[in-house]
Amino acid sequence: MEIHGLPQRRGRPACVRDRAWIGWALALPLSAGCGETLTEVESGVVGAETWPSLKIESALPGMGELAGGPQHAELVDRWASSWDHGTVVGGTLRQEIHADARALLDPIDSTAVLRAIESVRGAVAEVRGFGRSLPAPLVAPVEEAARFIEEAERASAAGKWTEAGLGALRAADALRETSPRATAITLVEAAEDALGPPPSAVAGETTARARARRLAWWSRIAIQRERYALAIQRGYYACLLLGVRPS
Repeated sequence: MEIHGLPQRRGRPACVRDRAWIGWALALPLSAGCGETLTEVESGVVGAETWPSLKIESALPGMGELAGGPQHAELVDRWASSWDHGTVVGGTLRQEIHADARALLDPIDSTAVLRAIESVRGAVAEVRGFGRSLPAPLVAPVEEAARFIEEAERASAAGKWTEAGLGALRAADALRETSPRATAITLVEAAEDALGPPPSAVAGETTARARARRLAWWSRIAIQRERYALAIQRGYYACLLLGVRPS
């Protein structure tokens, strides 16, 4: 999936190109991963239980492509920063950003809006092309994206360009939340929330929790290095150890 529109921040490239890991399952017995090390979880721990990866060729528009003026810099940065969080926290932040953008983006460049609608429409059509083989966890975000893009098309036909632009952005964001980076961050945040702050003494934590904490840490390292498949594996196994099912 190509993710466009994220400004280059803290050394991370503006465009992340990778295959999208769609969803995860937490039914794998804990005994399945007994042979892995803390930093290199065997692919079998995740491979048989996670959904297949998909590749979306179409470019997804970002806030920066709809809010191009210097007066929009703070809005664009807030939107970009929201992707440093998983879908729970980041999704809430983006709802607030989308609401604020309604006033800040009026008026909006109709040409940019039409380009955004076209690119998201292509991405939705490509994913829907998988038909019945579409992984179950992908159905909801794809249908949400389709609904938003239909609303955007109706708004553009009526000349409501700000509403159309926001519809296209919401649709793109729904698909973007299925990216490998977003998935990895969602998993590690779920594990970190369950773990809480580290105990004052090593003896104050069970072996499983201590292991999960180290896996969450190494998942963060893998995210920084853009090794998202490995980050997903580590975060996934940390959640297994903690009995956590990310939402």
